[in-house]
Amino acid sequence: MTADLAALTAAAERWDGMAGEFGKQETLYRSRVHGIVTGDSWRGLSAEAADARFSATLREFRHAQTEAKAVASLLRDAHAQFTELRGRLTAARREATAAGMRVSDRGEVSVDPHACPESAGGGAHDVHEAHGSGRRPAAEASVRAWQDRIDQAVRAVTDADTGVRTALAAVVLAPDAGLGRRGFNGTARGDIETYEAEAADGLLEKLGRGGHLSGNELAELERSFRDNGDDVPFTRTLLDGLGAAGTIRLTNELNDLIHVQGGQRTGPYAAIETGLANALATATRDTESAWYRNWRAGMREAGVVRYATDAQGARLDKAMGYQSLVTLMQRGHGYAPGVLEDLTDDMIAAERRRPGLWRQKGPYAGRDDGWFANDPVDGMLGLMSHDPATAAHYLGSDARMKYLAGERDWNVTLRDRGDDKWAGYTPAPDADDRAGFGAALRAAATGIDPADRHAHHVAHTPQNDAVLRSALHHLFERGDDFPPSLRAPMAAVLVNHGATVHAAMSEVDLARSPLPQDQLFEVAKQISKDKDAYGTLNGGLNQAMVTSLHDGHAGSAQSLVRAGRTVGFLEEARVQSQGDPETAAFATKPYFDRAIGFLPVAGGEVQSGFDFVTEKWLEDEQERLDEKREKANVAAYARRNGQLMALAREWSRVHHAGTDAEFEVQAQINRSAGEGSAHARGMSGERTE
Repeated sequence: MTADLAALTAAAERWDGMAGEFGKQETLYRSRVHGIVTGDSWRGLSAEAADARFSATLREFRHAQTEAKAVASLLRDAHAQFTELRGRLTAARREATAAGMRVSDRGEVSVDPHACPESAGGGAHDVHEAHGSGRRPAAEASVRAWQDRIDQAVRAVTDADTGVRTALAAVVLAPDAGLGRRGFNGTARGDIETYEAEAADGLLEKLGRGGHLSGNELAELERSFRDNGDDVPFTRTLLDGLGAAGTIRLTNELNDLIHVQGGQRTGPYAAIETGLANALATATRDTESAWYRNWRAGMREAGVVRYATDAQGARLDKAMGYQSLVTLMQRGHGYAPGVLEDLTDDMIAAERRRPGLWRQKGPYAGRDDGWFANDPVDGMLGLMSHDPATAAHYLGSDARMKYLAGERDWNVTLRDRGDDKWAGYTPAPDADDRAGFGAALRAAATGIDPADRHAHHVAHTPQNDAVLRSALHHLFERGDDFPPSLRAPMAAVLVNHGATVHAAMSEVDLARSPLPQDQLFEVAKQISKDKDAYGTLNGGLNQAMVTSLHDGHAGSAQSLVRAGRTVGFLEEARVQSQGDPETAAFATKPYFDRAIGFLPVAGGEVQSGFDFVTEKWLEDEQERLDEKREKANVAAYARRNGQLMALAREWSRVHHAGTDAEFEVQAQINRSAGEGSAHARGMSGERTE
């Protein structure tokens, strides 16, 4: 903190001056010494021998200039890094002090009992309140948070310092120094990160060959990734050194060490794998660069080659390159949209050329085996789901949606046919079938990352709407071949577009429906085959129906009629679904609660009405299941009566309908439900009685 960093730039100027002096000596040597053997006055064997020696010395003068200039550049680079990082540390300490903390010269953080709350802008007051009132956990948490920030800032300086030391040690080594020769480095470069990348490459190459790394070497790799993960020259130099095939072999070796061998070093290996994945994200950020085009071309070749690994070898199998690449990428973040789209397209092109390319023996799903991306296309779609805009752009292509939703062979595992070892294997979907596609579909149609625990409804873009329509169309084409793994994702999508879906389900005029009713009904029917997915769909649409009751014109029964027709539409979809959902306990509500983030934020009155209607619907469902009613013995309306009556009461409350009108309101919504059911039945091709 007290070092004079200007000494670095002063030293850099001296090194530049040294390069200039070597330049002068080169000029003198060329003319007064080397020039003798290039003239006509000296010929023969002795002249040839002298020329070889004099040329070598002349070359050293040039190399000395290169090395000196590189050292000067490294020192200036070091000055810039140290200045910035020390500034960050100073700022962190200043902000901690303003928040009522005391930071010692050794970087230890504690609560400052003498801090002035007024000067701290309220932060110190909060800390002292927590400390003084006995709520020590709050004060301790604040101290820990500031300590972590100070520690990270100090560690960043230390990491940078280690990187500078690595570069200064390497810049003076000539390319042939390993052969015992001495000389100046004619290939010296003035970029610290380049030397760090080359040092890391050596360790990674050793690790990729199955070599053992010491604890210090593992720590140095972690430091290199931590310090340079966002640096493009570092990451590209690193990947160039490994090559596409080397990157895959290294990934396989890391996964064998982590998931097969295990042990105390699992943590460092996992950190290195994460660092490598993030380095890949940084290096490929510019998808228009020549470097990226070359890297992608190399990966197209390495991605369709099988590699022996311990993890797959236990199953008498090998890993495909793209499978290993996606396994690696799932450990990182921050990938450019173009990378996600390009690699997914490349993998699809590869599987089109070679059907069954990804098939592996046995499932790869769950806590123990789900780490391996045996379906790399699905894995890439899962990565894409974390960037809803990219997912919407990718799945907004009708050709891609058609392929993924209808044409693709999702049988990526090989299952034993029986106890007979000669029976062979049969292709089948994995246990996590279409998990990535389902997540990408939700993100693309809703604009929300489904993995975001703090997700909330966002305004839809035209692309979100287009993805919904495309998904409806192509999943409608599947009919009863609708993938079971997409029932829950599509339920969440329809709930997210609740207003549009409600308007479509309740529309009388097919031509005016905002969504094709036949497609919507078929998808709703397929969703209804899953109890929880159906619960999400029906429960979520309660909000759209209640919202419409509040938005309707005073005295108008249109919103009431539409609510009834939507309930009837949904009930008919369930009735026509193969096998009415049956269970001993109704567990839909927890599942539905997890999908709340996909619903629009509702006002207080709407939320209250929504909660009331949903409660009555849940009671209907539980009663139906408890009594084990059969749909052949109980009319459909009996199952939806509580929900309909709750909607009727909410409409009456909003529109101030008197007690005398209560019966007519209930009768109206009941008739509308029957009409909605009949309309859906006729539109779906079923006979209307």
